[in-house]
Amino acid sequence: MSIYVALTVASLKMYFRNWQGIFWSLFFPAVIMVIFGFINFGGFNAPDVGVVDQSQTPISTRLTVLLDFFVSDEALDLTVGTEEDLTKLLENGDLDVIFIIPEGFAETDAKSVVSVRADIRKPQEKAVALAVLNASLNRLLEEIEETPPEFILSNRFGISESSVEVDEEEFSDFLVPGIAAMAIMQAGIFGVVFSLVRFRAQGVLRRLFATPIGANHFLVGQVITRLTIALMQAYILLIAGAIILDVSVGGSAAAWLSLSVLALLGGALFISLGLVISGWAKTEDTAAPVSNIIALPMMFMSGIFFPTDVLPNALQNFVQFLPLTYLADGMREAALDGSSLLELGPELLGLGIWTVALFALATRVFKWE
Repeated sequence: MSIYVALTVASLKMYFRNWQGIFWSLFFPAVIMVIFGFINFGGFNAPDVGVVDQSQTPISTRLTVLLDFFVSDEALDLTVGTEEDLTKLLENGDLDVIFIIPEGFAETDAKSVVSVRADIRKPQEKAVALAVLNASLNRLLEEIEETPPEFILSNRFGISESSVEVDEEEFSDFLVPGIAAMAIMQAGIFGVVFSLVRFRAQGVLRRLFATPIGANHFLVGQVITRLTIALMQAYILLIAGAIILDVSVGGSAAAWLSLSVLALLGGALFISLGLVISGWAKTEDTAAPVSNIIALPMMFMSGIFFPTDVLPNALQNFVQFLPLTYLADGMREAALDGSSLLELGPELLGLGIWTVALFALATRVFKWE
């Protein structure tokens, strides 16, 4: 035990004496977080439209088909479901507009009114959706009857509009936990890789080999040191996001406990990955490209800057199992939704499996010289 403690204390002293390393490990993620947090990525996007068919007649079904046709033509997304389910999606911000086709739609000569509910924050998306609805109703009118010149759309069909207050989540809310996860990954991979490759090149590890220190002792000391740093990084970035970008982070003690556990487990995972890379790479010239090849794809595909559901389906099936995806999703759920450890079971399991596998591999590929 005394060996572990001595190595951990020595590693912490070396890290905290390197002020440049501390500055860049916190400054770079913080700058990215602030810049992206203040950019308005919440501008216009193609609206997500939901359709509720309460009539269930051939004519109402045809309207749904036409809506689907025009929506696809405009590169929008259409979801068909019940009023209750789609209203929940709208209130949660997962849909922008809902069209409700009433019972008895177009069954008589009386005017049929389609209800439109829209996210109050999305006037542009609502305007696009209404244009699609009007185009669909016009086409339907042409199909179901021969329209005399004096018979216009407003005589046959109407639109009733209403706005809905939704649970607002800004882009900065999505971004801040993701940046904290990215910082943990970078510290784990780059901090460990370049430190150990440099130690090996300078002969530091060879001298340690002459002492009663085994590979496990040295690796555990490095892991404990970096875990302390990972926890510190996560707290600083999350608190900075709350202060600078007004992000609601960790509304309860359970949420902060979840964030702490995720930061520690994620730190252990990426430290282990860094140990694997440093054990395999012989020089810094080799270690740098290998580290970037592994870290950069995860940075852009694991839901740090944008949701993974914008990726192609085949790619989504792959990226959901990446270690950074588990960490970013877990930290986002804990920070924004206040999820407890029990609610984060899939994320914790994924992180745990990756950590065990990578640490076992690190102990096998680690070299003293």
